[in-house]
Amino acid sequence: MSFVRARGAVRFGAVAAAVLMSGGLTALPAAAAGGSTFAAIVSTADATLLPQTDGAAAQAFHQVDLAVIAEDAPLSGVAVDVDASGATGVVELSLPVGCSYSDAAKLHEHCALGSVESIGQLEIGMRSAAGAALGAKGTVRFTVTAANATVDKHNPPTVTTVTVGSGPDLAVDALPATVGVKPGQATPVNPVVRNVGDQAATGGVTLVLDTGSGTYDFGGGFGNCFYGGAAAVVCHFDTVIKPGQAYQLSTPVPLTAGQQAQSGDALLYGWDVKGGAIDTQLGGGTPGKGAPLTLVPAPAQPQAHTADINYDNNLRISELHLVSQNDLAAVAPHRITGTVGHTVEATFGVRNAGSVPTSVFPGTKDITAGVMVLLPKGVSVSALPKDCELLPDTPPSTQPGDASGSLQGLLPHAGFGAHAVTRASGAASDPSDPYGAIYACAVRQVLKPGAQAGFTFGLKATKALKQAPGLAGVVSAQPDNNPADDVAPFTVTATTVTATATPTPAGSAPASASPTTSATGGLAHTGGGSAALPLAAAGFAAVALGTGAVLLTRRRRRSGHA
Repeated sequence: MSFVRARGAVRFGAVAAAVLMSGGLTALPAAAAGGSTFAAIVSTADATLLPQTDGAAAQAFHQVDLAVIAEDAPLSGVAVDVDASGATGVVELSLPVGCSYSDAAKLHEHCALGSVESIGQLEIGMRSAAGAALGAKGTVRFTVTAANATVDKHNPPTVTTVTVGSGPDLAVDALPATVGVKPGQATPVNPVVRNVGDQAATGGVTLVLDTGSGTYDFGGGFGNCFYGGAAAVVCHFDTVIKPGQAYQLSTPVPLTAGQQAQSGDALLYGWDVKGGAIDTQLGGGTPGKGAPLTLVPAPAQPQAHTADINYDNNLRISELHLVSQNDLAAVAPHRITGTVGHTVEATFGVRNAGSVPTSVFPGTKDITAGVMVLLPKGVSVSALPKDCELLPDTPPSTQPGDASGSLQGLLPHAGFGAHAVTRASGAASDPSDPYGAIYACAVRQVLKPGAQAGFTFGLKATKALKQAPGLAGVVSAQPDNNPADDVAPFTVTATTVTATATPTPAGSAPASASPTTSATGGLAHTGGGSAALPLAAAGFAAVALGTGAVLLTRRRRRSGHA
């Protein structure tokens, strides 16, 4: 599953779950070129509301979530209009903060969300109207507008069909929005399941656990759980959960970080009734060989199967934060200015913002970090620093065991990231794609906390440019504690008249246009070099290409191919 386009969705449990159930975040509308757009996603297309006559539980509002996702730029003046006139006599609406009724019948609401940086959320409560009979149906429509953007033309319908009905309704209690995982240590995962419906879940229940990248591992080996199938872990229980009851696992499932685990991943967790819409999609996997996992309190005798009536509260998502002392920060000039056809020097680098020295990549002799530079279109390299090389548009074919010693030769063996450097979907030829070549540089010294290393490129603009965007990124041999500083943006402006080149440093630490001395007293790598870089390990190549994937993903989002 891809979490590239809306990593922030981890804090929106029901909406995120709905997006995943509808095909994952890759199913979101693709950003359109030529103007800002946004996507609007409702947490459920169908909601079942308990009748008002069924006691106190029926009086509560069922929350339907709406997420507004900025696809290519922050949004301003975001507003949501809710129209429940299609469910007159069937539904009543709650009034969230920032909303007001716009009619006497209280079936229309206007809600002001204001500015949305990446993802905005609105929760609208719905409950059955007094006197609405079982089986009564209606529709609630959401219309989203923004002052500076239009809704994506491929946006799915933002309509929820409401039905007055009866049945079990399993809901999962939220885990912390961010779950910390320390390398080498197990983090217990124990999501609570609660029946908020008006009938018992008599056929048993199913637990599902998964992560976005698959680089985290679930353990336990429980005999009633299946590992590595449609989801990372699927466990079946015969427990009958009556209305109002809540259960948790007798033993939490241990979660550990794999070798390639990174912060910012997502933990998916939730429940379903046996034979339900989620449960029936969770086949495959290998059964555990240990004792079965149980629920507390003890399970009741199984009875006939009953169906869950609402699926927007069955699953939730938390962000996984890899707790580490390692933190490498990208360093890049904020602005690079010059004249067309003339060389200007600019230094890109890495700073150790963590509390421990960098370590050597497995399989290499002395490579401790990498710097990736994604240049704008219209910028060429006239002087390539030592230990830097151009990444190819398409990884070359290399036979297993080829000891060419170059990063390019290792690309086909780089595992999860190798495919990322291919300019797929015609992004390279798209006129709206602002990015050009990607360069990779190897740091061959241990960087103590606070130390940095840089690579001074000779850059030459081949055409006039105005704040053309570029990106610099860093890669580390160890999990990074703060991915937010792994990428630093920069711009290039080139005129056709004489101008003085003035790279202006920005990012996590100052970067000059000339060689700088690191905190350890060693000089950063600078000067002219070769076009072939002997990075003799697929380990470094894989991680470097992971960063390359991030840079190319940003390229493809901007060009409308994400």
